[in-house]
Formats: sequence, C-alpha cells, structure tokens
Amino acid sequence: MKKLIGLIVLAVCLMGAKAFAAPVPSNANGCSGFSLSGGECLLSGSSRGSQGTNLTSNPSNNGFLINPAGEGYSYITKFEGGNTIWSSEGGSTVITLPESISSMFSQIAIGIKQGPVWAVFLIDTALGSYTFNQNGISNVTFYSAANIAETPLPAAAWLFLTGLAGVLGLRAHQRKKAQG
Repeated sequence: MKKLIGLIVLAVCLMGAKAFAAPVPSNANGCSGFSLSGGECLLSGSSRGSQGTNLTSNPSNNGFLINPAGEGYSYITKFEGGNTIWSSEGGSTVITLPESISSMFSQIAIGIKQGPVWAVFLIDTALGSYTFNQNGISNVTFYSAANIAETPLPAAAWLFLTGLAGVLGLRAHQRKKAQG
C-alpha cells in the first residue's frame, strides 16, 4: 500500500512538472519561405528596393528594430559570412549558439540573412542549435529583449524534489523497521 502511495505521489509530481514546463515556440509555416527549428517567426523583410531594410548594427536603420515587432529588443551582436556558428548540411544550415549568448539569455531573437532576404525568429536558448531550412546564409544577428526575463526554476521542480525525498524517506523508514 505504501509503495502504491509513493508511486502516486511520484506520478503527480512528474505530471505537475510537465504541466508547468515552458512551451518551446515553433514555426511550421516559416516567413518569407524561411523556417527555423524551435523558432517562432517574428518578422521578415528584404533589402531590395527603395523601401528595403537590412539587419544592421545601427538601431535606427535595422529593419527589425524599427518595426513594431522589434519594439523592446536591442542589438547584441552579428556574425558574418563563413563564421563558425553555422554549417551547411544538405539543403539546410545548422546554427549553434555561442556559449556567451546561451548562458546569458533564456530566449533571444535571431536574425538570419540570405542574400537580400532576412527573417527574425524568437528562440529558446536551451535548445543550443537550430536547423534553418536554407543554405547560403550571409550573416546571423542576435537581439535581446528587455521584456523577456530569465526563466526561473518552476515550482513543480521543487514539488518533485520534495516528493522524491518523501519516497526515499519512506523507503529508509521501512528498511529500518524491517531490520529491527
């Protein structure tokens, strides 16, 4: 009976941890034909024509930052052509976040430029690497958001640890009782 109660407590704790886990955004449709695994499309654009914009380090001329979708974000850094944070594999490109970025933020916006076309995605940095559905990237730009806070350890984790300690304590008590 006690084992059954222990298993029920453990199951409830595991379900609670899953219920409170933060969802990872996804982008099935892409933007401007682009898609990024684990990324939610925020905005896309082009540097072509008189109304064209680009992903520059100058906030007053950055196509993402001057758009309402980029409100609250700020430029972090940019990696350009042939950099070591991405590699082409088949018809796609794998982008790996630098430790300096993934350790500082739980979520960031990542701008990817291919030729004159660009797209910005919101990503969860815990994933570490992302697959972009195209080759020929010319640069990758990172943006942080003041309104995106660091992800705290969910209360469910503490509940799980408490339940686990209870189950272990119950087993120790049963062993002690059986010995003497």
